[in-house]
Amino acid sequence: MDLHQLEYILAIEQEKSISRAAERLFLTQPALNQQLLRLEKELGTPLFERRNRTMLPTYAGRIYLNTAKEMLSMKKETYKMIHDIAEEGRGEISIAYTPEAGSRMFAKIYPVFHQKYPDITFKIHEARIKEMERLILQKVVDFACNSYYERSIHPDLEYINMDSEYMVLGVPSSHPLAHLAGEKSWEILPVIDLSLFRDNSFILLGKETRMRDMIDLCFSNVGFSPKILFESISTATVVSMVKSQIAPAFFPQSYVRPSEEIVYFTVPPRLRWMRSISFLKGSYLTKPEKYFIALATDYVRGQVDKSLGL
Repeated sequence: MDLHQLEYILAIEQEKSISRAAERLFLTQPALNQQLLRLEKELGTPLFERRNRTMLPTYAGRIYLNTAKEMLSMKKETYKMIHDIAEEGRGEISIAYTPEAGSRMFAKIYPVFHQKYPDITFKIHEARIKEMERLILQKVVDFACNSYYERSIHPDLEYINMDSEYMVLGVPSSHPLAHLAGEKSWEILPVIDLSLFRDNSFILLGKETRMRDMIDLCFSNVGFSPKILFESISTATVVSMVKSQIAPAFFPQSYVRPSEEIVYFTVPPRLRWMRSISFLKGSYLTKPEKYFIALATDYVRGQVDKSLGL
């Protein structure tokens, strides 16, 4: 198998169109089409079928694509190790992080990383945690800056733990139960019985988020399903709605701030989740990748200013 040919076929699968794949590969459409026809003739079977102007892999095509992905992954891993041994300090790191907290972290630590490794480029994928796992498993990214809790550990992933935090129930300060939080609830995070909120409406993180799994578990533990006012995949939006006195909501402890608009609780069994770096088991981490992970760990642990020499 020719590696360039593998990349051509993968591009067709990803773009679902020869014209878009050709544009991405800086080839003419006839040239890419000829590459596909030549390969299909060599194999004696079509790799794609056209449905409503969309290119979809056949059964044989899926077999070919799976092997192509493995071979290109082996090439990438081999080059990573060789460049690392040669200490060339160049190449590309492909990472995934969340659009909110992850992007803030990257903006903070990238300048110092760039000082040490100016020839390393990054390919960024902004995604939610469940999507990050898929990107790692499909070898689209080298690693992800994400979070997990005990029940969500994936058997094919390794985790470098950076810090842990509680899942917090934020309650509008105007809520009838807000007084139960006492003073400085942002420091103490007092425990409250979630069943006291049985008649309340809630703002919830969307089902595509990992924290929603934890939230649903908490409601299951007290035996009721919440009345959902609305859902959002944006934690910042959820926190803002609590601050605007709309309804209670769950969110990570890292979003807790001293506030007159919100009081904070935890609910039994005081679930925590681990902020971590995750990657495919057996993957090789280069020196630049390990350095980035060290910077990310310092950032999460609140030691970022010391690490960056600020």
